[in-house]
Amino acid sequence: MERASRNSPCPCGSGKKYKNCCLPKDQAAPEMPNFANMPYGLRMKGGVLYDPEVGGFVVIVHMWDNVECRGEPQEYRYEEVFAREEEALQYYKTKIGPALKRFMEENAAKKKGATFIHRQLE
Repeated sequence: MERASRNSPCPCGSGKKYKNCCLPKDQAAPEMPNFANMPYGLRMKGGVLYDPEVGGFVVIVHMWDNVECRGEPQEYRYEEVFAREEEALQYYKTKIGPALKRFMEENAAKKKGATFIHRQLE
């Protein structure tokens, strides 16, 4: 998906510049999946994959209810589709990854005795 530059017309067709229309919404932190009753032992891994059904790269997050990654994870896919893997990976690194880290920190802080460990793999 081709990205609009800040000063180009907004792709939504409003007639405004992208920076004054949809850019703030596009830069907003992505909504995290609803993990009600999050377990104490939890592991999340994120990344990108090519989805032939949508004809592009999508960002995914896998979540296990244990730190050993046993069993089948729940998979969450974000709606945005990217033409290039690098674009999808950049979206993950700048939007999804930091949002997941904040989400995990906030949820660990709510649980008495919980410890939050974040390892970022490159």
